[in-house]
Amino acid sequence: MSSSSLHERLRAHAATIPLLDTHEHIPPEKRDLERTWNFFTFFEHYTCSDLVSAGMSREALELMRDQSNGLSLEDRWKLMAPYWPYTKTTGYGRAMCDYMRDLFDVEDINEDTYLTLCERIAEARKPGWYHHVLKERANIELAIVITWPGEPVDVDKELFRAAPVLDHYATPCTRADLEALEQEANCSIQTLDQLMAAQESRLDAFAAQGIAAVKIFMAYHRTLDFAKTSKQQAARVFDRLWLSQASQLSFDDVKPLQDFMTRRIIGLAADRGLPIEVHTGMQEGNGNYLRNSDPLLLSNIFLDFGDARFDVFHAGYPWTGQMTVLAKNFQNVYANLCWIPAISPTLFKQTLHHWIETIPANKIFAIGGDSNYVEGAYGHCTLARDLAADVLAEKVEQGYL
Repeated sequence: MSSSSLHERLRAHAATIPLLDTHEHIPPEKRDLERTWNFFTFFEHYTCSDLVSAGMSREALELMRDQSNGLSLEDRWKLMAPYWPYTKTTGYGRAMCDYMRDLFDVEDINEDTYLTLCERIAEARKPGWYHHVLKERANIELAIVITWPGEPVDVDKELFRAAPVLDHYATPCTRADLEALEQEANCSIQTLDQLMAAQESRLDAFAAQGIAAVKIFMAYHRTLDFAKTSKQQAARVFDRLWLSQASQLSFDDVKPLQDFMTRRIIGLAADRGLPIEVHTGMQEGNGNYLRNSDPLLLSNIFLDFGDARFDVFHAGYPWTGQMTVLAKNFQNVYANLCWIPAISPTLFKQTLHHWIETIPANKIFAIGGDSNYVEGAYGHCTLARDLAADVLAEKVEQGYL
């Protein structure tokens, strides 16, 4: 069998295997259909970050993607056009071009095609589009979707399972934050014990509705160093918050409470058999404190919660080597390549090669689109499926498998 035929055979077989998509941000279809859809609606994340990196101003980006400002499609294209040639060659840009071609039959995105693309996108966005893209085109059996604070977790279970973010029970910084939690939890939160009870009650209500996991998103806002903290230390911080009125305490002031409450949600999830998903590595967007999201900062958590199962996202990139060792050394740590194909297909392949040689195979998650819309889920997951098949073919060619 030739090398090319081996790759083709494995890709074709992989295409028949239904996927478990480990990570998405897709909203409910009903809410999605209420929006105005055209090509520029897709610049909520990823490719828009590369446009800014290439030199587009934040003001121009907001004008381009704000569908309520009355700007014409032609004017939106003019705002983007100077930066698109530099962006369409990145992993984000190439993935976008590929799924726009596959789903809307537009071979390339340029000045001559963007209007046609806008028309076809608007025409496709009808009830049933989610099922068509995720089931019929992407062959995704189920996708795990993040739900944000205040959002319901009763997702369409034909397509999704929810993984709620409960960080806000660990990160109040003002009295107003606590009062907002009181409204959400529909109970009084004037002591640390009441905050703990509200957090546990919320988790139990979600677990009863069939959530798949709990997500920790904190690396976008603070370090992943969650120190072991006593209840007494946390209670002192809580009391300061409750008395603070409008003033906001510093991060150093509130960290003991955040660390305590984060560790508690990990313990509660573990007791209920729920995996804990953790964002590590690069943060989406432009500009952040990258060191906050180093997966090595979680070592004490992995040691202290041996009964928990941690799904560690994004290969820890750029700390992929460190992530590899964590998943190899800790029985309770699983390595996830979600988002990586859109960042760099080459990085995905190199990392999967490394992981196959290093990490037990039952601890590797290869597929997760990490997109805000079904088209991105289709594109990123289809790309990951093909890349994984190529890696397996290369392993056979090398004689490793």
